[in-house]
Amino acid sequence: MENDKKANVKKLPLALFEPDWGSPLVKTIIELERLRVKKLGGPVPPYIFFQLKDIFQILESLGSARIEGNRTTLAEFVERVIETPNKKTSDEKIREIFNIGKAIDFIDKNISYNGPIQRRHISEIHKIIVDKLSIPPRGEGSKYPGEFRKVPVAIKGSSHVPPDALHVQDYMDELINFINGRVSPQHDLLITALAHHRMAWIHPFDNGNGRVIRMFTYALLIKQGFQVKNGRILNPTAIFCMDRKKYYHMLEQADSGEKDKVLAWCEYVLNGLKTEIEKIDKLLNKDYLLKSILSPAIAFSLERENITQREYEILKGVIANPKMSIKSADIEKMIGHESSVQRSRIIKKLKDKGMLIPLKDKGRVYTIGFANNYLLRGVINVLEKNGFIPMSLNKN
Repeated sequence: MENDKKANVKKLPLALFEPDWGSPLVKTIIELERLRVKKLGGPVPPYIFFQLKDIFQILESLGSARIEGNRTTLAEFVERVIETPNKKTSDEKIREIFNIGKAIDFIDKNISYNGPIQRRHISEIHKIIVDKLSIPPRGEGSKYPGEFRKVPVAIKGSSHVPPDALHVQDYMDELINFINGRVSPQHDLLITALAHHRMAWIHPFDNGNGRVIRMFTYALLIKQGFQVKNGRILNPTAIFCMDRKKYYHMLEQADSGEKDKVLAWCEYVLNGLKTEIEKIDKLLNKDYLLKSILSPAIAFSLERENITQREYEILKGVIANPKMSIKSADIEKMIGHESSVQRSRIIKKLKDKGMLIPLKDKGRVYTIGFANNYLLRGVINVLEKNGFIPMSLNKN
């Protein structure tokens, strides 16, 4: 590939630099390898885990959209999640965030451990990201959904000029070969960090690049064994939305192609990833989740009068059970001396609110629902207080 003279871009080699043994970067990689194979536990039942995953999908989606200038705050988005459980909205700013969540769903279903990430995956992620969004300058959509750009692009606030459109296909082919041509497991994490920078440098689409690049990073982590299907929650965008200016600064430093600056980028990404994984893994300990998150969240909802005292007692009883579920007959005992008709009404009201969820194939057994109803306010509040949510998500 010759230098891209039309765009005045010097070809940047896609190199896998080896960090010095004993460097902070190597120590971080070793710690991440330990986390990759670590058995998680408490354990949190799957019907609770997947609700937690849904909440962190909200945070991942919102964080990625806000990096690109979407000013929707977390508090605003939580209300929209509660109000629109079907995720259908005419508000493009909200649809943009929902689209990122749909892209995460697509990745979870289509990317597997050690499986390839192909051009068709990247194209489909882009289609989902820009679906039903107006094209710029009015919105965050694309003229060519799923297709590599046919026009030059500029990156707002950056001095980097992406390669000419004529070379995008070749650069992307090189990148796809790079991520799928595994050298050894010890290079997986470096490849993830390098691939994020490389796609940002190429900027392969006419719009939506930042959102696609962060979803691409999420897909790479799943490919490399950080399996969300086996009980892990990932929120890599939190690394970048903590300090947007630093994110762009580190990307630009790596644009030089110099070994020390490229490895500094890798250290920035992987240190952030390690911090996030260690933090979120605490939620997968049942005792911590019960005492530090769910119990305070239910108390918050009672204080804000989102639930009644009786509903509070029922929900508290559900999560206190070792399996975080409870039989209908036990709920009726908790309600007390009410008539059977009244007891049924109380249970039905909690079911209608989505706060009691019947477990399939388990008869009349229920667990708590907290991912898309008024209890979500309390969970988010407690997650913020415990440092699981970047403060930047609530800044206008």
